[in-house]
Formats: sequence, structure tokens, C-alpha cells
Amino acid sequence: MSVIQFENITTIYKNHLDALYAYALHMGFDEQTAMDAIHDVFYKLCIRHTDFDDKSNLRFYLFRALRNRLIDIHRSYREIPGLEADKYETEEFPSFQLKITIEDEIILQEDKEEIRKKIEQVLDRLTNRQREIIYLRYIHEYRYEEIAEIMQISVESSRNLLSRTITRLRNSQLPLWVILAFIQQ
Repeated sequence: MSVIQFENITTIYKNHLDALYAYALHMGFDEQTAMDAIHDVFYKLCIRHTDFDDKSNLRFYLFRALRNRLIDIHRSYREIPGLEADKYETEEFPSFQLKITIEDEIILQEDKEEIRKKIEQVLDRLTNRQREIIYLRYIHEYRYEEIAEIMQISVESSRNLLSRTITRLRNSQLPLWVILAFIQQ
């Protein structure tokens, strides 16, 4: 293998290791098995001297090769008596698991903060009475009759006020369910 090919494999490894590792873990494999399978995939890549110019084909190839290698590993565990047999005997293939990582939480937190700011802007455009009726109806889940009594308006007025408020919220750029979900937190 030439130096250029080795540098290319090294770059490919560095660029795709985290994604491949996460994929293997989500497939239900432990860290050691995940790394072993990834190394097997890159070993085959080195042996074949495959040159990938198209990055999308490369990524596809790596994910498919890793998945196939993990399936082979899983099947071999099932065939070897006494090797974690309990875990693998009942499952044709480990269940794919989606867990939120710390990075995902940080991204979600940033997205949540951005959405919160947008919702505050939408709510700031409401009148005091409109914010109050949203609060009473969706936070405390009062019925129209109770809202009317608290706000000292007629039941008809409470229905109309809530209807106009909902219409105004729907006209914002955010879906109504998002606004109401954030208000209820």
C-alpha cells in the first residue's frame, strides 16, 4: 500500500469513526465489539485498495459493511456455546436502540432555547387578557364557566376571547401545539 493510500485510509477512519461507533452502539453492541467490527471493516478496506472519490458512496459503503460485520459477529455469538448465550439465543438480531447522547441534549437545549424565545415573542404580541385566558385554560385547565367567573366576563365572552387568541396564535410562524406545550411546562 502506498503512503497516499495509507493517508487516505487514515483520513477516512478519522472522519467516520464517531458515526460508525455510534451506529454500532445503537445496534445494541458493546464498545469492544463495535470497535472490533469497525477495525474489521477498515482492514478489508485496506486489503482491497479501494479508492473512494464519491464521499456519499464511501459513507454508504462503510455503514453497510459495518452492519453486515456486526450481523456476522452476532450470528457467531449465537453459534458458539457458552459465549453470552443467554443474550443471543433469543434474539435474531439485537434491537436498534436510540438513546439521547450528551451532544444531542446540548443541541436539544439550544433548539429549545431558540423556540422559547420565539414563543415569548408570539406571546408578547397578545393582550394581557389573551395571555391570561391562555394561562387559565391551558395551564390550569379551567372550564369556560370558571374562566368567566375568574375574569369577571360572560361565558360567551370567554369563548370568544379564547377563540380570537387561538386564531392569533395559529397565525404565528409556530405550530399551535408547540406554543401550548411550552406554555404548559
